[in-house]
Amino acid sequence: MSESVTVTRRLSEAELDDRLQAANEGPRIRRLGFIKNLYCGDSVREAIAREGFSSSTGYRWLKAWNAGGIAAMMPDYAGGRPPKLSKEERERFRAIIEREQPCTTTEVVEILDTTFGVTYAPAYLPRVLDEIGIEYEPPDRETAPRKAIVDAIEWDEKEPVPTTGRHPYDSPEHHSTAGWVLRE
Repeated sequence: MSESVTVTRRLSEAELDDRLQAANEGPRIRRLGFIKNLYCGDSVREAIAREGFSSSTGYRWLKAWNAGGIAAMMPDYAGGRPPKLSKEERERFRAIIEREQPCTTTEVVEILDTTFGVTYAPAYLPRVLDEIGIEYEPPDRETAPRKAIVDAIEWDEKEPVPTTGRHPYDSPEHHSTAGWVLRE
């Protein structure tokens, strides 16, 4: 690229200094500093090197400055990939989970796949569910009274204890309520 590109003086040096002092975010400070360096007589390569970027970035910034000022130089963070589920689909999914809760992760994946035709990476699924307002509720911790445990132990050390196959924690009255539920 040639060095014959000139900077359009959109602001006076005093205005540029004021804007540089008022700038509070890194990208704006770096871009205004680059323009200030050009105002002071640096070449594009020198000015952008002071900001720590490549000369191609300097020419791109200069072209944007000449076309539209600082607003044209700022990065455009808008856009990106649209979400897999629209707002309406998210509400429908939330209603399904509310009706079926608690749901296992397998059930959630199946609902997303069969109803909406959407799949998420297993590591990303909890983040999506959190954004929708669904959280994982771990199972209640099952406890047995200490007396029941002591009574279940046979203290005769002379002969082996025959096992009954039952354990104090295996009582049929405890059912797991773990799964994905709506956040309260």
